[in-house]
Amino acid sequence: MPLTAAGLMRPPMLVALVLAVSAAGLWLAWPWLAPLWFSVSAAPDRPDRLVVLDGTPSRLAQAERLAAALPPQRLLIRCPRSTPPPQPLPELLQGFDTTTQITALADWLRVQPVPSPRRVWIATDPDHTARAVLLARLALGGRGLAVAPAPPPPPSTLERRKLLRDALRLTLWRAIGSSGGWLVPEQVARKRVACGV
Repeated sequence: MPLTAAGLMRPPMLVALVLAVSAAGLWLAWPWLAPLWFSVSAAPDRPDRLVVLDGTPSRLAQAERLAAALPPQRLLIRCPRSTPPPQPLPELLQGFDTTTQITALADWLRVQPVPSPRRVWIATDPDHTARAVLLARLALGGRGLAVAPAPPPPPSTLERRKLLRDALRLTLWRAIGSSGGWLVPEQVARKRVACGV
């Protein structure tokens, strides 16, 4: 980096560096800022949507508890090989882990006709909720969608490690459109086979 005699950067380089760091910071913070600035109206034609991640009985029970408190539209995201729910729900048979389920939801919401939901409620296991909500905020927050429950319960130690890994994957997805499955092809292949995707 070119320095002047006093050891300081030249003003144009300093300005460029400050602008680059500011732009990167805004891009990283956008999923949290956009819902505050561009919140989707609370009009009745924009109902909440309840999204259930995977079809395990405990996650479906959590969805029923949330649905009793509010009347949202529902969507189940599950692996094709997992057990379907006892009562039919609209489904996305995509996603073999939390990150791919959330990216599938974001892609699905992007192609839906307007109006989009004003808030997306995530229903999953209590221990999985913190990670799923954070990832949904990363993927959907930039579109001005609020993600609930807020605040999510604190994650366990194991979930914290997964949360950091998956947050990095979602950030990569926001930047280049891929969650980085090409970095670990054997793991992705194993998960796809287990899920039937």
